[in-house]
Amino acid sequence: MDFVDFYPATEFGVIFVTEADLVAETNYKRNLAKLKKANFDRSAVLVEKTAISGQYFYNMQKFTVLELGLGIIPVTGIEECTQVLISMVRMGSEDKTIFRMKGRVPPLETYLLKTLLAVPSLGETKSQAILLKFKSLRGICNASEEDLAKVIGPSSAKQVYNFFHNC
Repeated sequence: MDFVDFYPATEFGVIFVTEADLVAETNYKRNLAKLKKANFDRSAVLVEKTAISGQYFYNMQKFTVLELGLGIIPVTGIEECTQVLISMVRMGSEDKTIFRMKGRVPPLETYLLKTLLAVPSLGETKSQAILLKFKSLRGICNASEEDLAKVIGPSSAKQVYNFFHNC
C-alpha cells in the first residue's frame, strides 16, 4: 500500500507525517483516512512536532484522534522516529502498545485510557480518574488546568493540559 510509510511487523502499518507535511497540510489527511480504512491489526501515526510545526499539531491531533480514532505519537525529529520504529519492530506481536487494535473491539473507554496513558507521567489511576470526571477526550481537552488539578493534582494537571494544548 503506497500510503503507508513503514511496516514494523506483519499487519502493522505506520504513517509518518513530517514537519513539512504538517505545515503544508499536503495529503496527510487522505493518507490517514486510508490507514483508518485499511485492514491492519495495528496502526500508528508518527508526527514530527517541532517549534515550527507545533502550531499546526493541535488541528492534526483533533483530526487524527477525535475524527478517525487513530493513535498518534509525536516525535521531535527523524532520530526519535527511528527509535520509535525500532521499538515497534522489537515488540512485534506483543500487546503492550498504545496502538489501535482491530478485531474484537474493546469499549471506547479502553481507547481513551490508552490515549491518556500517552501523556508523560500520567499513570493508569489518574487517567481513569479524569476519564470518570470529564467523560470524554473532548471533555478533558476543554477542561481548564484548575479543573484538572482538582482531580489529579497540579503537577499532573499541568502535564495533561500542556499535552492537549501545547501547540
